[in-house]
Amino acid sequence: MKAVSGVFDADGSVHKRTIREWVPKNPGVQTSTDHLSLVAGSDDHHPPASVRRAETESVHCWLLGDVYGSETGEFDGGYESRSADVDPARYCLSLYEDEGFEFLDNLNGNYTLLVYDRETQRFTLCTDRFGTVPIYWTRADDGTIVFSTNIQLLPFHPAVDTAYHPAYLHEYLAFRCTFGVKTPLESVEKLEPGTITSIAVDDGSIRTEQYWQPRYRPSNESFEWFVKEFADRFQTVIDEWTQPDKEYGVLLSGGRDSRLILAALDDATAFHMNDWLNREARIALRVAFEAGAEFELLERGPEYRIAALERNRWADSFNGWFSQPYTSGFDSQITSQVDGLLSGLYSDSLFSGYSVPSPTLSLGPLGSITMPIERSIETIDDYIDLLLERAHNELEMPTDLRTILESNIYRDGDRIVHHGVTYDSLETLVYYGSCYPLSNDDDMRFHGDLRRRLPYRSPFLDNRLLELSLSMPPRYRLRRDLIGQSVAHLDPDLAAIPHAGTGVALSRPFPVTYASEHALEFWSKHVLNWTPPEPYLTDGPWLNDAELLRSFEFVTDVLGEHGPLADAFPGPEAAAIRALFREHCQGADRIGELYTLLTVLTMPVTNHLLSDETDSAAGEQLQLQPSIDNF
Repeated sequence: MKAVSGVFDADGSVHKRTIREWVPKNPGVQTSTDHLSLVAGSDDHHPPASVRRAETESVHCWLLGDVYGSETGEFDGGYESRSADVDPARYCLSLYEDEGFEFLDNLNGNYTLLVYDRETQRFTLCTDRFGTVPIYWTRADDGTIVFSTNIQLLPFHPAVDTAYHPAYLHEYLAFRCTFGVKTPLESVEKLEPGTITSIAVDDGSIRTEQYWQPRYRPSNESFEWFVKEFADRFQTVIDEWTQPDKEYGVLLSGGRDSRLILAALDDATAFHMNDWLNREARIALRVAFEAGAEFELLERGPEYRIAALERNRWADSFNGWFSQPYTSGFDSQITSQVDGLLSGLYSDSLFSGYSVPSPTLSLGPLGSITMPIERSIETIDDYIDLLLERAHNELEMPTDLRTILESNIYRDGDRIVHHGVTYDSLETLVYYGSCYPLSNDDDMRFHGDLRRRLPYRSPFLDNRLLELSLSMPPRYRLRRDLIGQSVAHLDPDLAAIPHAGTGVALSRPFPVTYASEHALEFWSKHVLNWTPPEPYLTDGPWLNDAELLRSFEFVTDVLGEHGPLADAFPGPEAAAIRALFREHCQGADRIGELYTLLTVLTMPVTNHLLSDETDSAAGEQLQLQPSIDNF
C-alpha cells in the first residue's frame, strides 16, 4: 500500500536523520524544509500517493487527496468549481494567502492539507469535513511529531515506542473498525475531522481548532423535492468532475447507487466484481448494456479472497477485514483501461435507512425482517446498547466492551463526545456516528485503497450532497428510496431494470420494493431450495464467507504461521481461536470474530510489535522492514 508519511520537529535536525532511518530506500518523493521531512510512496507503475505540492518563498503546501471547488458566499449560495487545469495544491495555497485558514470553511473536497508557514512559524494539518483522508500521528520519544496515512508504518519509526492498547484492540475485534480519533496502538491517534491542527516551531506545542462539524437539521420539504434536488446536485457533481477527453470507470453492482452514476455519465466502462455469472452479475450486465457502457467482469473466486490475506496485509487502517480492499487484485485491469474511477460508496450511510436504527421482527424458523420504522434512542446508554447489539463479542478478552464504550462516549456540556470526536446532539450521533468520521465505517480500507489507484471519487462525499443528507428526514430514508427514484429521474430506462436484491424495478414504490425484497429472500431460502455450484457461491455480490471458511483450510494455515503472535497479544490465544474455528465449522456463525482476527494477525505491525515476545517469529523482522513499495 502506498502512503504519505512525515516527521516534524522543532529542533530542525532530528527529522532529517530519522526519516532516513525510517525509510532506508530512496522514496518516490522526498521534500524537506527547515523542520519537516515528507515522503510519498511510488513505484514504476503508479504515481506518488495522491500528494501534490505548491510553494512560495514563505509557505509550503502539500495536498493529500483532491479538492473540487469552493462556496463563494455565505448568503448567495454560490459555488465555484476548480478548473481541471488548475493544480489543486496551488489552488489551496492561493486561497490560504488570500484568506488564511478561513477558506477551509467553504472548501469542497476529500483531502488532508499540510501547510508549513515560515512567517507564522507553524506547521498545520487540515482535515476535510468527514475526515476522508485520515492522518495517524504520535509524538515520538525524541520529541518529533511522526505522522502517516498508513498507521502500520508508524511503529517502524526508530523513535516511536508503542504497543497494542487492550481496550481499543478489543473494539476493533468487536466492531471491525476503530471509533473517533482512537486506534489500537498506544499513543497513536487520528486527526479529528473538520479541524485545523497546528504545531508551533518554537516549542512543539499543538493547538487544534474545529471549523466544521455535522449538524442534523431535518427539512420539511417534500420527498419529491428531495429527489429533484438530489438528482440535480448529483448530475452537477458528475459533470464537473468528468472531462470529455478522459475515460472513466464505474464499479458497478446490480443495485442502485452505482447505477445512478451510470445514469449521470455519458460514457464509461462498467467494472463488475463477482465469482461467477450469477443473478447479480446478469443484472449488472443488463444495466451496462442499457447505459451503453462497456462491461468488464472482474472474476474473483475463492482463491482471490484467500490471497487477500497476503495481498492486503499492508492495508492502511484498523477498519474492515483483509478482504475489504476489494479491487486490490485488479490494479492493472482497471488502471490500463480508464483515467478515472467512480464508486457508489457511502450512499447507504448517507441516504438510506442504514444509519437509522430500526427494530427487527423475528419470524421464528422463517427468519427475521427489519421494520421500516425508527427505533427510539433517547440516551447515551441506549446508543451504547445499540452498538453492543451489533458487536462480534464472542472472544476471550482482558477488557469489558461495555466499560470501554461508557468511558469513551459521554456528555460534555451540551455536546456529546464519541472517542474524541464531538457531536452537537444525540440525534446527530445516532444518524451519523457510523460514518463521521469516515473511519467509523468499516469500509475505510476499501475507500483508502481506491483513492490511491487513479483519480477517484465517490460522488456521495461531495459537500453539496453531504449537506443535503443532513437535512433529510429519517422517514424518507426508512420508507422511501431516494437513490432509486433519482435514477428514475435521470434515466427511466435504467430504473426499469430490476434491482438484483429485490427483483423489482427501481422506479416502483417503496412498499412494493420492501415486500418484494423479503418475498424474494423467503422464496430463495424456503421454497426454491436452490443449490449453488459450490457452497460458498451466492446469487448476490459477495461470496458466502461462512461457507468459505468451512470449505478451505486457510484459518489453520494462518494459525500455523502466526499462532505464537496470538499468544502474545492482548486477545484470544491461538488455542481459543482454533476452538472458535471449530465452533464455526460445526454450524455456529463466527465469521465476524474470525475474519477480524485473521486480519490483525497477518498485519506486519503485529509481527513488529510482538515478535520479540515469540521464539518462532524471531528473524522475520528484517523481512518486514518497510520499503518504498509499502510507502
